[in-house]
Amino acid sequence: MKKIIVLVLLTSFFSVGHASKLSKFLKHMDEEDRARQEREWQQDMNFGDFSFRLDRRYTDDHGQRCRDYQFRARSNPFRHGYYTVCDER
Repeated sequence: MKKIIVLVLLTSFFSVGHASKLSKFLKHMDEEDRARQEREWQQDMNFGDFSFRLDRRYTDDHGQRCRDYQFRARSNPFRHGYYTVCDER
């Protein structure tokens, strides 16, 4: 009976220690994932990588002067789109 109790206590201590190591490992993985996402976001928002071309100028319904730009990433030609800037009057 004493052997079983000692065995149960040893396994419970081992599982708590193992769970703690697993928790630290998962936390480290989460930090790496968060850092990777931040690097990707900074890379995506690197305006030095984009080339902008003025598409058109117009005045919208609210009297704001607006400019539409087409942009394309130099490093990735598949990352492209439109960007609009409006100045309030």
